[in-house]
Amino acid sequence: MLDRHEIFESRFVASREIEVWLPPGYEKGGRTRYPVIYLQDGQYNCLPADNLLGWGLCETVARLIREEVIPPVILVNIWNTSERWREYVPCKPVDRFATDTEKARIRRRGNRHLSDLYLRCLTEELVPFVEASYPVQADAGGRFLMGSSLGAVISLYALCEYPDLFSGAGCLSTHWPLSGGVLLPYMQEALPDPQTHRLYFDISTECLDRQYAEYHPRVARILTEKGYRENQSCMSRIWPGHDHSASSWGQRVHVPLTFLLKPVSP
Repeated sequence: MLDRHEIFESRFVASREIEVWLPPGYEKGGRTRYPVIYLQDGQYNCLPADNLLGWGLCETVARLIREEVIPPVILVNIWNTSERWREYVPCKPVDRFATDTEKARIRRRGNRHLSDLYLRCLTEELVPFVEASYPVQADAGGRFLMGSSLGAVISLYALCEYPDLFSGAGCLSTHWPLSGGVLLPYMQEALPDPQTHRLYFDISTECLDRQYAEYHPRVARILTEKGYRENQSCMSRIWPGHDHSASSWGQRVHVPLTFLLKPVSP
């Protein structure tokens, strides 16, 4: 079931629609407290897989719940706006690690980044709204982030900037070449504790994702250096034959979902 909030007002960024997907058997007044995933580019995620822009995410999550692969979970689909680029490009990595030439190019285009304001909307407005309106787990262990391409970038940034609020991020086809690869040195400085956080990264082999191939092993090395362990606190995957599209992301999203939501080992 989709619970639509057609105009979610913010003090920090433009208003937008929020769709909250509620799992099978959902009980608002029950004792269950559900984990929650905050998803970027939310208008596409729950479109059916036969739609050109659809992930078929809701059908996938419902199936995984029925099969008891993952626990019942609430999905918060955050729609993007015409300011998607400005909201999803992370301020601190660009400010710290972009070249002067790149910074000048950004200034000439008038594209001042809004990502820190977007994250304030997420953390100071949306998370409290969701936790006041739905029976979700109100702790970091029950909060996750997910996105693709630039949506993966802002999900990673949110986890690094707010490690006390979120415990994991699923990042599909992360746009690593952004501003000359500024995310990599930022990760070396800002990755959260691998004892309490999980990260999923993937790339495919076709179309735009071909540009990501040189970055993928470098990201894996950074994760190892920071104490992350494959299949425990992190997961890195390459998907041959997939491309940079909703169809491909929908075909493989069950993997990050299962990884992020699996029980924590004692």
